[in-house]
Amino acid sequence: MKTRILFLALIFIANVTFAQDEMFKVLASKGTNKIASGTSTEWRSLKIGEKVNKADKITVSEGGYLGLAHKSGKTIEIKKAGTYSAEKLSSEVSAQNAGMGKKYVDFMVGEMTAKNEDMTKNRHKYMDVTGSVERGDNAIHAFVPKEAFFLNSQNLVKWQPVKGVKTYVVKVTNMFDEPIFKIETTESSAMIDLSKIDMKDDNQVYILSISSKENPNLKSDEYALKHLSKDKTTIVTQQSTELKKEFSEESALNRVVMASFYEENKLILNAVENYESAIKLEPGVEDYKVAYGRFLQRNNLAEIK
Repeated sequence: MKTRILFLALIFIANVTFAQDEMFKVLASKGTNKIASGTSTEWRSLKIGEKVNKADKITVSEGGYLGLAHKSGKTIEIKKAGTYSAEKLSSEVSAQNAGMGKKYVDFMVGEMTAKNEDMTKNRHKYMDVTGSVERGDNAIHAFVPKEAFFLNSQNLVKWQPVKGVKTYVVKVTNMFDEPIFKIETTESSAMIDLSKIDMKDDNQVYILSISSKENPNLKSDEYALKHLSKDKTTIVTQQSTELKKEFSEESALNRVVMASFYEENKLILNAVENYESAIKLEPGVEDYKVAYGRFLQRNNLAEIK
């Protein structure tokens, strides 16, 4: 309920912050990217949350990256070095993202440009949350809620790697402790396959656990996996299909937009997968790692110190 309230509040904030001449907001940036306001010839550094107005010009440095949200609810990534007119960029933004996806773009704008804390000071605490941890009382910590809903048979499970552990055992059982799925991996994530279960049955509960192969006593908590209710499955499936069409281009920005959609619908495993994909697409852009860390904190999946 708290997440839902936060989501709606951020949508409201984002919707009212686009001024009349404002074309874009800066969501992510890498490199020495700059902006010149109006007819000014003075260039200054671009900041996250910066408003880009119709008459402004922006320059992207060599090897740089810029992720922008358009006021219409569209997204655009600039990876080629050069100088760009905001007005021209606005006219060139593809219409593929216009539609129901706007509210999720608005949420992303509100979240990634949050003004309620000093992000320059605190960004590294969010970036470090997915790093390795020393073996201790917390054992293996997975980015999975105690009650995790799933929609499809394939679901990504991610956890904090524990120093000293070479191989992890990921296991899913039914309520009778009968194995449904089991895999060994040297990575800190795994795709669990639930295709053997009845995907139409939303009454069954399955148990997910992760342990060390070398030391079975070193393990995670047990997490309850439940299929999304039948009535909500139909709605969410239709909406996700529509959103994927709107955001068909494979980009880090679009992945974060999809993560926002899944978060709203309590499909946290899907949201984690999309944040992970966004970071893999643009590993050098710290802003996506910060957004991921804030998401984990927001959903009580990680403790941010």
